[in-house]
Amino acid sequence: MKTYEELLSDIEDDIELMGASHIVYSMEENNIITDYDYLPSDSCNISTTLKDLQENIRQQMLYAKVSGHLAAADKTAPKLAVIFPGIGYTADKPLLYYTSRLARKHGYQIQTVSYGTLPENIKGDSVKMRQAFDLALAQTEESLRDIDWTSYGSILFISKSIGTAISSAYAAQYNLNVKNILFTPLADTFSFPLQGSIAFHGTADPWAETAAIQTLAEQKEVPLFLTKNANHSLETGDIQTDLSILKTTMDRVERFII
Repeated sequence: MKTYEELLSDIEDDIELMGASHIVYSMEENNIITDYDYLPSDSCNISTTLKDLQENIRQQMLYAKVSGHLAAADKTAPKLAVIFPGIGYTADKPLLYYTSRLARKHGYQIQTVSYGTLPENIKGDSVKMRQAFDLALAQTEESLRDIDWTSYGSILFISKSIGTAISSAYAAQYNLNVKNILFTPLADTFSFPLQGSIAFHGTADPWAETAAIQTLAEQKEVPLFLTKNANHSLETGDIQTDLSILKTTMDRVERFII
């Protein structure tokens, strides 16, 4: 199997010859691109442009790097996953519920943060957004104050919306080495250190502009998984499409967790 560097080198050569929009066919194993060809075959059967293929492989390289963030963790020590909900997107909603189930499946204890009462109608209001962040961070510190972080071999943060900013701020404040799953992060989330993070964003998310999130994720070397036409909950409104999105998202999440 070719390395990511070899695949990217081949793609760059092909882009020079045929153009970035030229259609090729990729081979995938467990959602990982392993090769591509110019014509479809039994093994190379996923149609894509050279430009998209190049971007997907770059994301895979970042994903592999981030997934190894805690590679040296003590495998015999307990593992802890902390859920940082959004405002209105509670821990029993699909992205957080199924991610916590996967974490539990892989041996993590689960702790859920509760923020209490936060300002309403904060969208587009920077003052209220800052108030919500400060209150939620203070409540998080109170909720987690009795945890002995040094007793855990692996720490996983699972965060949604404003929770992505809270989790990232908390990890930086307490100098924690964590893996962090960022579901639909806000632009403000990227103002914090994000080593060991992966992010999921819908291109129809009214809370975060796609081009800005892509640029910020690239600057911080955060693997960013885009879902076309999905909103702030990674949903489109079509039930079957949304179930497919959830399945694909959880496949990527599980690869990151284990």
